[in-house]
Amino acid sequence: MGAMHERRDDDSDANREGSGPTSEPQASPAPATVPAPKSHYQLPTRKNTSLRNMIWALGLTMLIVVVVGIGFFGVGSDQSREPLPNTEVDLAQTAERAQESAPYPVVVPAAGEEWAVRSVRFTDAEDRWEVRYSSPQRHLVTMVQAPEISAPMLSASFPGAVEGEEQEIAGVPCRMLSGGTDDEPHTGLSCAGDGWGLLIHGATEPEELRELAEAAITSID
Repeated sequence: MGAMHERRDDDSDANREGSGPTSEPQASPAPATVPAPKSHYQLPTRKNTSLRNMIWALGLTMLIVVVVGIGFFGVGSDQSREPLPNTEVDLAQTAERAQESAPYPVVVPAAGEEWAVRSVRFTDAEDRWEVRYSSPQRHLVTMVQAPEISAPMLSASFPGAVEGEEQEIAGVPCRMLSGGTDDEPHTGLSCAGDGWGLLIHGATEPEELRELAEAAITSID
């Protein structure tokens, strides 16, 4: 009986050794996937093509706006620009056509060669005859003739005008006008004839205005 007990103890020891944890080799983690670098020759996608088209369209629109703005508003002040060559108008011929509609004798000043005509226009709705000149001192001078120089017309043509002394030019009563700013003073003349009014103004000397006014008034006689 003693031998049998000893054998059972041996078996128990063997069973304890066989039932213990066993060490097995563990698998290594898989390496992380690294994205491939983008190629410089990658074909355009729908996303980047749409963005590029939007940028081009925006740039083209801005360019058109700038060109149209320059064409509409011009560059610089009218008073600093010289009349372009080959843009002279026939003052006498245009005045003949205006006379067919005007209810007053249209003035056609025989100013000197230094007076360059920039533009001529007759407005039927207002019976308004307007001629713009480059004066001998290269200033913009505007001459307006109408049945009368009313307060609204004076305010629209020469904003902020202040009446000065009265004088007579070629037998017609005229009144000096002043306005503008300290940096760019503006002078004018308002004359009242028989059935017509004359307004001449610009950023120039009063002597030039009187010279043009006298040429305009004497052209009626």
